[in-house]
Amino acid sequence: MDTIKLPIEYDINGFRHITDGTDEFYKQLLSISSRTEPGVQPIFPEFGVADPTFNSNDRGKFLIMASRYVPEIRLLGLDINQSDSSQLVTFTFTRR
Repeated sequence: MDTIKLPIEYDINGFRHITDGTDEFYKQLLSISSRTEPGVQPIFPEFGVADPTFNSNDRGKFLIMASRYVPEIRLLGLDINQSDSSQLVTFTFTRR
């Protein structure tokens, strides 16, 4: 019996599992965390960062959240570019 494993990725052929411990795995974890509101995850209510739709993304909270919930990596850089209609968050990291 197959099970759904997270994180997953959807492509033209359907869903595929992303292998734990790969760079893609950590990119997905950080991306998910930047799109998750605190309080949504009942087991870890402080996981995530506040929705930056109407205010800027909090760089400090993102760094704290990443170091707490993804300790296998070390963030090297976090760049937030905001325009009137969008916000682009780019991060670089290395595995510990």
